[in-house]
Order: sequence, then structure tokens, then C-alpha cells
Amino acid sequence: MNVNAQDALQAQDLNERAIALIRRAVQDYDFKYGSGTMSCAAYDTAWVSLVTKTTNGAKYWLFPECFDYLLRTQASDGSWGKESNSQIDGILSTAAALLSLLRHVAEPLQVSDETIVQRTENAALSLCSQLSAWRVSETVHVGYELIVPTMLSLLQNEAPDLTFDFEDSDELARAQAKKLSKFKAEHLYTKMQTTAIHSLEAFVGIIDFDKVAHHKLQGSMMGSPSATAAYLMNATNWDEDAEAYLKHVIQSSAGQGSGGVPSAYPSTYFEYTWVISTLMQGGFAETDLECPELAKMTDILTRAFRNEKGVIGFDILMMGKAPHMGSDVDDTAKGILSLGMLGIDIDVNPMIEAFETDTHFQTYPSERDPSFSANCNVLITLLHQQNASLFAPQILKTVRFLCETWWNTDGQIKNKWNTSHLYPSVLLVEAYTAFWKEHNNFQVLRLIDDELVSRFAIAFFQACLRTMLQQHEDGSWDKMAESTAHGVLILCEARKSALFGSLQAHVDAAISRGVKFLVSNGEHAAAYCWVEKVSYASPILTEAYVLSALKAANGGATTIRPIESKAWTTEMLSRLSLKPAYLFRQTPLFSGVSEFELHASIVEASLFQPLLRRRRLLVFPRKDMEKDKYFDLIPLTWTACNNRSRAFAPTAFLYEMMIVSFLNYQADEFMEAVAGPAYLGNLDALRKLIDCTISSAEVENSTTTTKDLDTGIASSETPTWTPPPSIPEDSSMDDPDQDGEVASILARFTQYILERPGVAAASAWSRKWLRRELRIFLQAHITQTKDNIRFSHDMKLGNGKYYASATESYFCWVRSTSADHTSCPYAFSFVNCLLSSSMANGGDCFGTMGEKYLGADVCRHLATMCRMYNDYGSVSRDQAEGNLNSLNFTEFDNEWDAGTEGEKAALFRVAEYERSCLDGALSHLEKEGDLAAGLRSPDARQLNRRRMVIWRMFCDVTDLFGQLYVVRDLASRMG
Repeated sequence: MNVNAQDALQAQDLNERAIALIRRAVQDYDFKYGSGTMSCAAYDTAWVSLVTKTTNGAKYWLFPECFDYLLRTQASDGSWGKESNSQIDGILSTAAALLSLLRHVAEPLQVSDETIVQRTENAALSLCSQLSAWRVSETVHVGYELIVPTMLSLLQNEAPDLTFDFEDSDELARAQAKKLSKFKAEHLYTKMQTTAIHSLEAFVGIIDFDKVAHHKLQGSMMGSPSATAAYLMNATNWDEDAEAYLKHVIQSSAGQGSGGVPSAYPSTYFEYTWVISTLMQGGFAETDLECPELAKMTDILTRAFRNEKGVIGFDILMMGKAPHMGSDVDDTAKGILSLGMLGIDIDVNPMIEAFETDTHFQTYPSERDPSFSANCNVLITLLHQQNASLFAPQILKTVRFLCETWWNTDGQIKNKWNTSHLYPSVLLVEAYTAFWKEHNNFQVLRLIDDELVSRFAIAFFQACLRTMLQQHEDGSWDKMAESTAHGVLILCEARKSALFGSLQAHVDAAISRGVKFLVSNGEHAAAYCWVEKVSYASPILTEAYVLSALKAANGGATTIRPIESKAWTTEMLSRLSLKPAYLFRQTPLFSGVSEFELHASIVEASLFQPLLRRRRLLVFPRKDMEKDKYFDLIPLTWTACNNRSRAFAPTAFLYEMMIVSFLNYQADEFMEAVAGPAYLGNLDALRKLIDCTISSAEVENSTTTTKDLDTGIASSETPTWTPPPSIPEDSSMDDPDQDGEVASILARFTQYILERPGVAAASAWSRKWLRRELRIFLQAHITQTKDNIRFSHDMKLGNGKYYASATESYFCWVRSTSADHTSCPYAFSFVNCLLSSSMANGGDCFGTMGEKYLGADVCRHLATMCRMYNDYGSVSRDQAEGNLNSLNFTEFDNEWDAGTEGEKAALFRVAEYERSCLDGALSHLEKEGDLAAGLRSPDARQLNRRRMVIWRMFCDVTDLFGQLYVVRDLASRMG
């Protein structure tokens, strides 16, 4: 069989499987209740199992099959709901099931099981254990702030001896108070609908359930079995419609009469729109999917948009009785996209009117936190419109929001509706591809500046590259079919982009490995990655993503040429030099890193170049300097170390540090080539000028800031520099104009560093440390200049190559003046400020005395080691320029192996000693941080470890510069 025939058969097989999936999704559709295939949830099942009914004076459990389901599904450790990796699932499911057990123990009625007492004890122990390990701040699930406290209260009412003392209880109380501060029970009694109706069980004992009956639709409280069960139990009058709804859910949902119910039912619109759009975005054509069931899906969705005035929600039972009530932007956007791809145009203006805000699109009114994935879906839908130019302002707004969110995210991108980072990533890269397809649209293009072009390209590239870096050896992602399908879809978008042109072979190989995993694992278990009150799995969506991935992988690549900025073109990308990869691989840090990873890091670094070049002369004019060789390498040191460590620090952090890195090099050049010579006859006056400049730069009086595209955080695009300090009277300058220029440039530099938003928001201690280290850094240049003068004088006296007139030992010099001169200590304190403001809420990054001491120790060993490496690699340069080098100290005169090479070997050995000290100090710092965090909460321990990941990555970057000096001299020689 030839290749074309085989491909045709594979395509036909995929088409048949896709049609079978559509038929499966529609087969249980009920005209009144809709349909849904979401996995069963012990949490909602437990609530339904609590419903009792009295008929002819006899009270009985209305749904004993639900209680039986709980008994069958209890885990050996006494828990429920641990199928996912989300802590809240186990907590809520175990709490609700425990409540059901307690009530069945207290009132068995027609249910009898001799194991219930032991099961109850096991469940209580499991719940307490889960609560003790819970990290509240990482929870994203719907309504947990109100539901968990209610569940714990109900449990204590049933069993007063139960106590729930756990480390994050105060954090939960704060989250509950914040949520309740915006809640008034009276709001539920009005016709106004809110998402709180979907979680009515959280208000047991708080509201009058008789006054919320009007929110019921087809017997359901906004499609929630648990909310409906709570209403049915707490309303004064029995509600036959609610009972009928729950009976239907038990029989027709994923449990199929087994007693299990999902956390939401039905989910018709959600599943139909996701299935259609996912399949068609993967490459299926309408003709590939043609069948009566597709026509039925289309008709159901079309009627929904017509009946609901242009916006829809999860399903009809999630909708209100008035337009826009119960609707959400996610399902609306997916619905418009799905029908649009089938040739049915739905007006997007109602969606815009209902959900657009000043900065983004909200999923629904009064949303707590914006949804990244929902805004991706909105962008894709807007770009799919034939008249997309009419929505240019909304398109631009959404792109800005996505870029800002991506750039400021620490670690993997997070999303409130799916626990896998690959889900929002696949939507981002699809949005990026759709955006570039519209680049010929003049109205859209006219609004996009080069800043946004670069920022969006960086976000896209990082999403794709990080996906590749996290693929397992078996070709999967997370060992799960749905995650692997997401990974394959991301890389299929990557191979369409010219950004990955030089990496095409690696992308194709990664796609092939992913496809092999999907094909070899025939039955695709659905992952509990979707978020509701608890996490759930959707076999329908899992299969849709798998089929879409296989179709996309089989469809080949169509290169899309991105919009080009003035400083970055695809032609320039194709001519990128790979020499830095060879250079990096000669260092111990990168000797084991693959050529592909370094090549990809080079491409990523090149995307930062347009942004950086615009700011190259932000502070220092660099007059009479040779080419700044370090400028092209700086972004690569950060992207390469970030990728190597898999730290995935915020892109805004990387960009901020790239700027600070080149400013540090420029400051060094400026002090040596401009300020030093200008004050050569009176260096003490320069020292006073530095003191005056630092003192006048008050962080508290920072300039007014606005949201900026530089970093995605607040900053001033064109800072208004305060006037330079008065020039000391004893300056004795031959050129007053040059004197004024030195003062002005020093003022610009210090203000830029000290008034960064991340610095201004840091703790007072952190800001004080930065000011002190910045002063020391600048003063070290003066001390170094004086040392150079004395050393030069020694040379003229014929004292050989050694610094005979040194005023301190080599040990003291290399750990003080020389280390400070590297800029490492001040850069370390700058990072400390950024982490204080971003990860410590403005508190001290190093919270205890021990952490502060060990942090300073890490910094000193790192700076000393790098100075030694620097001197090792710059012996010839320093000799030619008359600069004092480590080898010029008399301690090296007694080295057993005579000659420069022997002295360098000795220097290298002590540098390696400093490395061992650095490693030990980092280890002690992490342990001290864990010890301090252990006194606070599990969240604090997690945060400390995350901070240490960033710190180690910073140390890697600093270490890399030192290692590169060993390989070759990077510093620009002054003209």
C-alpha cells in the first residue's frame, strides 16, 4: 500500500471515529433536560443521598442508591474524590460523604449496613488528614470559600466531638470573610441570578430556601444536583419538579442508574460546543463530520442562541429566565465559533455587550478573577469573524490582557476551569495562530505596535517550547491521553509558525512521539482535570481532543509568517548564529544540555532583542565604547538558565533582569571610561557625588506609574528623572560640562534602579539593603580605580607584576572591593526586592535573622566565585589595560607551579572552593526557610521552595557569566 493510500485510510478512520463521538454525545439528549457525560462526583452524590421524603406518614431515604454508591466508592483510607490531583476534591467529597454517613448512622430508616460506623471513623480521620495538608491559597474551585466552612459546620452539628484544627484555617476564614463581604442573602430572594444559586448548599442555615424557589428551572437550581438537593431538603413544601430532576440525573447522567451523579447536569451546550470546535480546529472539515447527529447538535445550539438573545451558558438549566442571566462568555464564544465553522453566523455584539470590561472579558458578572482561557476563546472567536476589523479594539484589548497575564505568571500558566497548564497553553497558541492569520487586516494591524508584537511572540514561543521540554520519554504529557493531546495540538501550532522554522525537525519528532503514545493506548482514560465545585472528567472531551490531535498531526504544517517588527524579522531569525550554543556547551553548567534546548533558547532570547534594544541607551550613552558584545548574550543567559532549570520564572522578571544586567555592564563601563577619568584628580569628590546621588533617590517618592508593556507590571515608559544632586564644591573639574553629565547619568541610573515598581512595593528592609548595595557597587569602582593607580605605580617602580603596595590581603580584597565591583551583591539585593513585592506581599523575602544571614552568605560566595572566574579569563585584558587582577596579589608569588598557568590553576582551585561554599550556603538557606515557613503554614513552605527555585536560577545566571569568562573574555574593550 502506498503512503497516500495509507494516509487516506487513516483519515477515513479518524472521520468515522469523530462521527461516532458526535453520535455518542447526542444519543441521550432529552428535550426537557438536555444531556451530559460529566463524571460522577462523590460530593454531589452525597448531597443527593441526604434527601428524605415522608409518604403516608412514613419517612424514608429518597435515593438509597446514592448512598450505596458512596459505600461502594469509599477508598481504603476512608476518603472520596482523590481521583484528581486537587486537594479540594478530596476534602469536599469526603466531608459531604461523612455528613451522609453520620446522618444515616443517626437515622438508618430503610438503609442498613453494619460497616457504617467503621466507615464513619475512617472518613473522619481522612478528612482531618486532608485538611492538615490543604494549601488554601492554591485552590481555584468554584465557591470553596463558602462551601467548606458550611460543610465543617454541618459536620460539627451532627458530631460535636469532631474538631477541625488545621494550619490553613485562618487563611480559609479570611477567604470566607472576603466572599461574604460581597454577599447579601436578600440578593438571592430577588429575580437577579448569580452563580451563588449553583452553590445553594453553602447557605444552609443562612437563607430561607422558600424564598429562592423562583430560581428553579425544570426542577433544577442552575444545573447543580447538590444545590437542588439542598433546596429540596430545606424548602417548607415538597417540590415534585426538583425530585423529578434528581431522578432524571441519577438515571441519565454518567452514573446510568448506579446512584452516582455529576457536579453539574446537564452540560449540553458545553459539550456540544467543545466537541465541534475542538474537532474542526484540529482539521476536520464539515463534510468529514456530516451526519444527522451533527445537524441535531447544530439545531440545538442555533435555537439556544436565538432563545437566549445571543448568549448562552453551560446548558439551558444553567440559564436564567431573562436574557444574559446564567450565561457565560466561555460557552458563548465557543458556541459562536462552532456554528461559524459550520457556516452559521451568530452576531458577536451581544457577547461583547454582556461580558466586555475595561481590560478583558469577564466569564460572568461579578467574577472574582479573570479567566485566561475564556479570553483566549473570545479572541479566537473574534478573529474568526469575517468582519474582524470591526472588533479591532476588543481584539487588541484581549491580546494585551493575555500577554500581561502570561508575562506576570510565575511558573506554569494557571486557569480556573482546568487544572492542567496545557489547556490554557493550547488555547493561547491557537489564538496566536489565528491572530497572525489576520495580519493582513489593516484595521487590526494598525493598532498593534512592535512592543505587543514581540510580547505576544514571546508568550507563544514560551508556551510551545516549555511544552516540548516537559514531554515524557514515552511521548506523553502527564501520562494522560487528554494532556498528551493538548501537547500534540500545541506543537502542531508551533510547526505552523516561522518562529520554529529552524527547529522543525525537533517539533516533528516530538509530535510523532506524542501520536505514538495516543495510538498505543487505545482506551483513553479521561482525566479529572476540569474544574467545577470539584474536578471532573469528561470522556467525550478527552476523545475529542485525542481525535483532534491525531487529525492535526496527520495534516502537515502550513507555515505562517508572523507580523514583523522593525527590529525583528523572520529572515533575521533564519540567520541567527548558533555559536553561543557552542560557547555555552563548553561550560560545566551547560555541558549536558542538548543542542536543541540551547538552539531554542537562542531563538527565545532573540525575541527579547527588539524590546531590549529600544532601551539600550535608556540610561548610559556609551560614548567611545567598542561594540557591547555582552548585549547579545545577556538575554540568552536568562532564557537558557530558565529553561535548563525548568524554573519558568515570570517573563516580566526575566525581562526586568535582562535590562538590569546590561545596565550593570554599562555602569561598569561608564565608571571606568567616563566618571573615573573625569574625576581622576579628585576621586573623593566622585565618591561624595555618589553618596549624594543615592541619598537623594527616595524610593517612597517614586514617579507616577502606569501599566506598561515593558514588563507587564506598572512602570514608567519614559521616566521623569529628578534633577541631579548638586555637584560637590571641591570637585576640581577641568570640564564642568562633563561634570554635570556624570552627575546627570548617575542620577538616571540610581533612579531607574531604586524606583522600579517591584522595588517600590518591596519591604523597607529590602529597599534599604538595595540602596546600601547600590552605593557599595558604585563606590567599589572608585576603590578599584585607586587600586589600579597604586598597582600602576608599583609597576613603574619595577616591583614586577605583583601588587606590593596592597593595603589588604587577597582574601579580604576579593571578598570585598573585588566582589562588590562585579555588581552581583547589588543585583542580588535587587532580586530580593522583586521577590519581596511579588512573592512575600511586600514583606521580607528573607523573613528571619537566619535567612537574612544565610542569604547574605550565599551572595558573598557567589560574587567572590564569579570575580575569581572573571579574573581567570581576563588576565591578558587586565594586563593590557593596567587593571588589577587577582593574580597580581603577592599571595600568588609563592605558588609551587611557577608561571601564569600555575597561578591560574591556583585561582581556579579557590574559585571551586567558593563554589562548594555557595552550594552549602544555598542548602542551608533552603532548610532555614523551610524551618521558618513550617512555623507558619504549608503555603509558606511551598512558597519558600518556589523562591529558592528562582534564587538558584539567579545563581546559575551569575555563575554562567563567570564560567563564560573562563571560556572567553566577554567584556568590551574601551576605546
